[in-house]
Amino acid sequence: MTHEREGLSRTRPRVVAAGLFIAIACVSAMAQGPTPTTTSSKADPYETLVTKLKAGETRIDYRALRRGYPALKDADGAGSDHLVRRTMNVALAEKRFQDTIKIAEGILATVFISPDTHAALASAYAELGDAKKAAAHRAIYLGLINSVLAEGNGESPATAYQVVTIEEIFAVMRALNLSVWGRGNVVQDAKWYEVISATDQKTGSVVKLHFNIDIPRSIQARATAAK
Repeated sequence: MTHEREGLSRTRPRVVAAGLFIAIACVSAMAQGPTPTTTSSKADPYETLVTKLKAGETRIDYRALRRGYPALKDADGAGSDHLVRRTMNVALAEKRFQDTIKIAEGILATVFISPDTHAALASAYAELGDAKKAAAHRAIYLGLINSVLAEGNGESPATAYQVVTIEEIFAVMRALNLSVWGRGNVVQDAKWYEVISATDQKTGSVVKLHFNIDIPRSIQARATAAK
């Protein structure tokens, strides 16, 4: 049995897409490479950044985009509906690319920061021969994932990844090629952390990564109070 390691010797990893997006689970590799350049002002509101991305301007501040999401009236701390994403992924696996696009666009209408949804769109458009749209969604996917990875290494609460939705946690785990088999919570200095146990699919090593979930919790608390 592989012995558990308290943390990976990952120093600000970067995810790059290798080859064609076949399915969400396959859009994962740990490699060195550039993060899409961020040139937008951090003061740009969420909707302004979304408008830029929809117009094809992918060199934006993805951290500002993600951090702007919680201010939306209908923000959800969980992120997009996982059952809807599953339906999208099934359509992609079955090569029903137009259905994939339709479902994905519905998701992005409310949660534009859903990483796996952009990955699915990159796959679908690539299969349909629309290289421009495939490249745009690929860049957005990488921008979202790498903006999470840039803020820590996940090895401890002090260096936890900062997420704005629970969905981001599992998108990051897939991006790092880690198979999740356990999760729990830790509270330290009045901050909440999700601790994810997983196995590195490449090395077989057991890994624990920490994610600060204060933002998702605050979103859900606000939603509960509004009911």
